[in-house]
Amino acid sequence: MKDRFFYPLLLVVLVAVIGLALVPGRKNSGLSPKDILKEGFVLKGADLQKLAAAPGTLLSFKTGADGLTQSALLSTNIPFKMATPSAGVFATLGPNYEKAFGGQKLKLTITARAAGSDPLQSFKAGYFTGGVGKSGWQGFTLGPDYQEYSFTFTPRPPKSTPGNDYFGIWPGDAGDGKTMELKSMRISVMNLPQ
Repeated sequence: MKDRFFYPLLLVVLVAVIGLALVPGRKNSGLSPKDILKEGFVLKGADLQKLAAAPGTLLSFKTGADGLTQSALLSTNIPFKMATPSAGVFATLGPNYEKAFGGQKLKLTITARAAGSDPLQSFKAGYFTGGVGKSGWQGFTLGPDYQEYSFTFTPRPPKSTPGNDYFGIWPGDAGDGKTMELKSMRISVMNLPQ
């Protein structure tokens, strides 16, 4: 093929490939606020890998014989009083969640236990919004078996364009590296509109 045909054709193909890559797929836009109200938010299994750890917190994962993520191991290496303000080890909920959850009474549930070795005795959990309020840290005492730890919170609706919300855990106040094992994090809407 001659250069005068090849390069214009190559340019057309490149523009088409880049254009297709930039067009968002219908399923990539996330759940609608209506679906979020119905389904809530659940983080467990392999999805635990989506957790983020703020400075001073430590996060690793426990896998089963099949190689799949079973739980997350959380600890901290800095005392809570000395840490910079953060959501600890947290899940990020996108703008659709902030829009859907605003004004709704939420039940936030963490399924966790003290780790088998060097077990943590207590942890804090909280829900944080971008500039329109937070639940504050709620304290819980861990046991050796998995239990559900829950609290309720009603976030205010976003004032303008929705941003991200955060569901976080601070694993222990002492910063001594003791560990808790997290199986799941769940948010459900308690007062679902009919």
